[in-house]
This record gives sequence, structure tokens and C-alpha cells, in this order.
Amino acid sequence: MSIITAVTRPGLLPALYEALTLQDVAWEWLVQLDGEAISWVPQPADEKWLGDERVQLERNARPMGSGTTRNQALMRASNDLILCVDDDDLLYPKALGALCRALDKWPECFGAWGRCDVQRSTATESEVFRAWHVDGPIEPGTILRRFEDSGEFAVHVGAVLWRRGHLIAVGGYGALPRSIDTNPFLACEALFPVCYVDVPVYLYRLHGQQMTQDESYKAMQRRVHAFNFERAHQLNHLLQIRPK
Repeated sequence: MSIITAVTRPGLLPALYEALTLQDVAWEWLVQLDGEAISWVPQPADEKWLGDERVQLERNARPMGSGTTRNQALMRASNDLILCVDDDDLLYPKALGALCRALDKWPECFGAWGRCDVQRSTATESEVFRAWHVDGPIEPGTILRRFEDSGEFAVHVGAVLWRRGHLIAVGGYGALPRSIDTNPFLACEALFPVCYVDVPVYLYRLHGQQMTQDESYKAMQRRVHAFNFERAHQLNHLLQIRPK
């Protein structure tokens, strides 16, 4: 599988690399530097991951934002399965094997996702952040409707292992000020089932430098959510009325 990371905080990459080494599947890691990280100079702590032949590092020519940076890494990916991990988060040991097995079991699903836990900067223990109530495939549109009705998105998209073809087909990651991974997920989930595996996959770490805590980021929430809903519904509608 190909793991992609859009990087603005390269100092956090050694910890993420260590989490990748504890996975039970073959992987490549596409690291794409953006923003101030473009001019980053490696430190001694980076020698281990930079020396791993499974890691491919690239710098954007100029700051491009998170969505474009992820797509730059996606274009370089050579495998049929894609998982995107933020530079400040972690994966649980041997979590990705469970997602791979789920996609083998349910080939009709565009992706598989597992439980995401949250860890606060001062905490040593984590708590469940995003999960589903039962293992197995989830019918198309189920998560979209729940999100529209309740305002709560049940999925942490970082815990989703994508089939690359489906992610590419919906345009990759969105060029949006937020929810850039929610955008392709909702578009795909409007048309295809996704499956849930009740295993801990992703550790979402809360900290003071988090972009999601910025007021400008929060202010865009309603507009971006409405846009993502509209895209999913229009895609579904237009495919239904296409000429036979």
C-alpha cells in the first residue's frame, strides 16, 4: 500500500515513521513537504526514516496548501491501496492489515475504515473519537445522510484505506480550506459502500499548534459542509439520469 503525508511539521515525522514500522503489511511512504517545511533541513533524528528505501521525500516548488500537497503525493503513489496520515498523528501497531483483509473480503467497497482514538497533548491514555456500531459494509449514502441530519461526521477519514481507483475517480483530495478528505469520501460514499472494521487504527493527537483549532478554520465549517453535501448529491443525481 501507499501511505501519503502532506507535511508542514517535519519535526514530528520520526514518531510517525516508528508507527509505520510496526505495521504488518508492505508499504511505501510518500512524504510531501509544503509551506515552511519546504526549506526544512534534516536533523540527526531524521536519519533513520530518510535512509529507509520505502520512503520517498519530495518538496513542493512553492506552498500549495494541504489538498494539493496530498494530491502531489497521490500522483506518485504506485500501489492500489492508499492511506493518508497527517504528520502530527499516529497509527496503531498492525492496524493496516485488518483494513486490507476487509477490502479482500468485501470487494464491492471503495474503502475500509477503523476506529479512531483521540489523545490530548497532556494525556497518556486515549479515548474513542470516531467509530461505527457494527463491522461490515455500510450501504451507500448512509454516512452522508447521518452527517446531514445530525451534523456529526462518524468517520475520521485518516483511518480510511482507499482503493486508489475510487479516490482518483472522484478527483482526489479537495482544493478546500478544510474537510479536504471529507470531500472525496462523501462523493464516493454517495455511490459505493464502504466497510468498517472495529479495530483501533488511527490516533488523532490534540495539541496547541493544530490547524483545526484556528478560528478561521472553524468559521468555514458550514459553507464547506454544504458544498460537500451538494457535490455528493449532484454526483448521485447526474449518474442516475445519464443516457443508457
